[in-house]
Amino acid sequence: MNMTVKQTRNCPLCGSSKNEIMYVQRFSDYFSHAIACCKECGFVFVNNTLTQSFYNKYYRDMSKYENERDHNVHEFVVRLIEKYCAKTSTILDIGCSTGHLLNILKKEKFKNLLGVDPSPICKILAKQKFGLKIDTANLLAYQSEKKFDCLILSSVLEHLPKVQESLTKINSLLSPSGLVIIVVPDADNFYKKFEEPFGEFSVEHINFFSHDSLQRLMKNFRCLQTISVSGVIYSVWQSGGQLKMSMNNYIQASTVKLKAVEKKIVAIDGQIIVWGGGSLTQRLFASTKLAAKTVVVVDVNKNLVGKKLSNIPIISPDQLDHYSQPIFISSFRFREEIKNEIKKYRLKNKVITL
Repeated sequence: MNMTVKQTRNCPLCGSSKNEIMYVQRFSDYFSHAIACCKECGFVFVNNTLTQSFYNKYYRDMSKYENERDHNVHEFVVRLIEKYCAKTSTILDIGCSTGHLLNILKKEKFKNLLGVDPSPICKILAKQKFGLKIDTANLLAYQSEKKFDCLILSSVLEHLPKVQESLTKINSLLSPSGLVIIVVPDADNFYKKFEEPFGEFSVEHINFFSHDSLQRLMKNFRCLQTISVSGVIYSVWQSGGQLKMSMNNYIQASTVKLKAVEKKIVAIDGQIIVWGGGSLTQRLFASTKLAAKTVVVVDVNKNLVGKKLSNIPIISPDQLDHYSQPIFISSFRFREEIKNEIKKYRLKNKVITL
């Protein structure tokens, strides 16, 4: 193959240009890879990759992946998909080769399966062998109006020259809260058991991932599972990031709870006294019909007494002698304390709690 002009690559994880060359792996035709370690984040990668057009041509003309990939890897990935995905989930296998993994999923009754691979022959073989639809493209060039519930990148990330751009593309293909299943060689364990010297420094492997570097790369995703088996890292990630997911869960649960509070407020017949002029009451005044039913607000906080909330006066408990309306306790945290305050003032008003 004709070599294309090499380009110096910054760290694919943090973008730093500062790195230390650890080893130069030479190939035939004066071709070599400089294995570099980033001085900023410690990621190890090839820093003198060829252009994307070279890799496109390489996978098109010299692909060796038309043969079925490791069956053990497939079976482990299938177990992860069965654990986290429904049978109706839309699944895209990126770098799917001839579709062997997709065919296993098909046999397991998964219904919405699609694959993409840069090698044209894979499309033909996938159709002939398994009756599967495979598109021909690399990840960055792949176009789809469809969003997927699950993306599979099995033995893919270690090949990609443009890692951050690829991650952006992955995000664009995912449905909200979609999953990414990533399988990569475990670079932390290269030295522990091997036969072929420098076998991991192949023409195609230009990124060397560990659990830590995957966590840094996928920092905006929530890690559902990560495990290393036989020198391979299997990991499952959910889009949105852990904090965003947790906050979304909180917002959804709070919305349900607020509707229950609003239902209780709507059911109140006539006017009421609201006990508590804090943050909860302010939110309820803004988002429910509570203010329209309130004749007066009561609070023990002397800084609030004499002021108004939504143009409703705030008074102290000892000013309640002339009010007979039910008392609505606008608090969850201090509900029992307020009940005791009401008893302390010997108030006979009906008490309504949240």
